Amino acid sequence: MAKKQVKCPDCPRAEKLWMATFTDMISLLLTFFVILLSMANFDPVKLQMMSESLQSAFGFMESYPTVLVHPIVEIPKKGSDETKKKKSLKDAEKVKEVVKSKNMEDAVKVEITDKGMAIMLRDPVGFASGSADLKEQGKDILRDISDVIKDNPNLKVRIEGHTDDVPIRSNRFRSNWELSSARSLSVVELLSSQTGISPANMSAVGYGEYKPLAPNTSPENRSKNRRIQIFVDYIND
Repeated sequence: MAKKQVKCPDCPRAEKLWMATFTDMISLLLTFFVILLSMANFDPVKLQMMSESLQSAFGFMESYPTVLVHPIVEIPKKGSDETKKKKSLKDAEKVKEVVKSKNMEDAVKVEITDKGMAIMLRDPVGFASGSADLKEQGKDILRDISDVIKDNPNLKVRIEGHTDDVPIRSNRFRSNWELSSARSLSVVELLSSQTGISPANMSAVGYGEYKPLAPNTSPENRSKNRRIQIFVDYIND
């Protein structure tokens, strides 16, 4: 007589055991395709982290995975400092060419600065003695300079006026300080009208005789000290 099979209510049914194997296979396939997708990015940091995670899952990890932290790299914006610096160099060369074409190399000096360029106007192209009115030569060269820089409306322009130490007393100016300030204002007004640069980005200051380039001990040195300095900043803080 055949033995009667005893059923165990807590034991899994035999016909459903294959589902566990099938589920494991699907999970492994999914993991495999995720790995392929991650490797397609060729990111060494992600690849290393993935490798260490797999080693941990399979019991091969010898140490905790290390997450590499990289500083955030900002994408340069349009009009970056490097772009502005290149533009200032090109404009400075154009101004030098204009000065050379007018044979004013001795009276007009152009130098490169960290933020743009500096232009110095000396006698005799600047102002008559004791006057804050620009000479025609000075107006002409400033108009030419304006033509070069006017395509940069966001520039910051600072004008400094300087004199020698010869005392001045006139009905209009009580000191060299007032004279130098008035001269720098004359240049600001001309550049503002010619370039269209916002007046909020322009400033004028007078130093009188207090920042000489050379000791005021000779007519030649005094001539050097009588000057207007124009600082054109392409790179703004």
